[in-house]
Amino acid sequence: MQANMINHIMVVDDEDDYHLITRMMLKRSGYGGKISAFQDPELALQHLRTTADRPELLLVDINMPATDGFEFIRHCNAENLITPESTTVVLCSSSNRPMDIAMADRLDNVMAYVEKPLSQERFLRIVNEHCERSSSASLT
Repeated sequence: MQANMINHIMVVDDEDDYHLITRMMLKRSGYGGKISAFQDPELALQHLRTTADRPELLLVDINMPATDGFEFIRHCNAENLITPESTTVVLCSSSNRPMDIAMADRLDNVMAYVEKPLSQERFLRIVNEHCERSSSASLT
């Protein structure tokens, strides 16, 4: 599956370096679609509340000040800003704490928990899984 099967990716992470690394990885993977990048989860929520342009892939850092990734996803779910049929959510962290992994598993809409940085191979598997899920959802 090719990276261009997804048209819009949103990255929510408070670290500049992660945004840069992720953009470079996406480019190496052949991704040429839209990237919406937010360092402040509140600004990302405002964006989602005011636009119909939903991301197909949402990469969210877990450890952010003020609003962490779990809280961000809870807000998105509570306000129906994303749906499992249209948006694949991946929680990203620089650690693989079992507590975080277990919490991610309990959240609706979260497809994967990935240790940073997101690799090209993992990204392409996520794209493939997203496309398979989207195809299945459109058939039902």
